[in-house]
Amino acid sequence: MERILPITLLSFFIAVPVMAAPVVATTNTSKADATRLYIGAQLGDSVVGSMLGLQINKTYALEVRYDYIDTVYQPNTTIKASSTSIVGIGMYPMKFGDMDPFFIFLKAGYERNTTRSTTNDPGIPAYGLPATTTVTTTVRKRVVVGTGVQYDFSRDVSGRIGVNAVGSDHSVYLTAIYKF
Repeated sequence: MERILPITLLSFFIAVPVMAAPVVATTNTSKADATRLYIGAQLGDSVVGSMLGLQINKTYALEVRYDYIDTVYQPNTTIKASSTSIVGIGMYPMKFGDMDPFFIFLKAGYERNTTRSTTNDPGIPAYGLPATTTVTTTVRKRVVVGTGVQYDFSRDVSGRIGVNAVGSDHSVYLTAIYKF
């Protein structure tokens, strides 16, 4: 009995470090799997924008976007708007025959929209009412959510079709992406 105990303890101290040794797998990490920066140009209904993104892996990305919203001209009033946003994107790969690099994505984040309205009132000089110009700036901070599809044409070039929902505003857009 005394002899079994030392052998058992000795085998325990030899076996535990061997079992606890980490298993190191060697894989070839391709540039497609690595973290990559990308830029993009976006065109939507009355919106032109640009973006800078960080593809963390095939499933997740982080984007910063700037959009210039088309100027609205009304009699005596001009409305200019722009927005800046940061969003997180979750992508799910889909397989449709030969369309292997096809993804469905969801995104959520924060948007800051600035609207500047300039109204020119010509006044009525005959009655002593002078001409006036009124400038009003409105800043709205809102949650942005969206969905769409992305197709990778090559390792470096992708295209997106998506929908953004910001408050009660909804917009459809096309995006061209170049990955570094």
